[in-house]
Amino acid sequence: MVQRADGTLVMQQKSNRELDRQLIDQVKQGDKTAFKEIYSRFSQVVYNLALRMLRDKEDAEEVVQEIFLQVWNKAYSYDSERGAVSTWILNIARSRSIDKLRTVVYRDRNTEIDEEKVNSNDDLSRIIEDREESKNVIRQALDSLPEKQRIAIEMVYFEGLTHLETAEKLDEPVGTIKTRIRLGVLKLKDKIMPYIEDLN
Repeated sequence: MVQRADGTLVMQQKSNRELDRQLIDQVKQGDKTAFKEIYSRFSQVVYNLALRMLRDKEDAEEVVQEIFLQVWNKAYSYDSERGAVSTWILNIARSRSIDKLRTVVYRDRNTEIDEEKVNSNDDLSRIIEDREESKNVIRQALDSLPEKQRIAIEMVYFEGLTHLETAEKLDEPVGTIKTRIRLGVLKLKDKIMPYIEDLN
């Protein structure tokens, strides 16, 4: 199990979540300064998620604008009882990115939606995407995995490659890559499970 150093990590996470809630409450009142702060705190992670899903910088930038427009216009729909602000924003980001993938242009490109990577209920994706403090937990857990599982997970979840692209780069069958990722993710979830509730 990943050790918590004197509870510092947990306290920092709770402090960030509380600040996020205060900011979104101000956004609900039309506070543009609070909205700018929300944008500053989440725009990079939202862009990274959109880019990983869309594989196109211009499309990702366009979707990010749509996402934060929705955050501004629909801030009233955020319910703290249902999860953290980060989870709410990332769910919007996934939904908007999936909508983009389903447009005619993307269907013409034969772009496949990888449901394993964009599932909004995927705790591993959520904890990876939640800001810097959570990455320390993930890094410690990743370092404990067998090398081949760790490399496959890093390429898909951190570098944004598809299973097929990862298989090609590693010169391995796609099925082998999917098995390594599935087994590695199961091990990771066991190691980081104490933190998943802290992110809700």
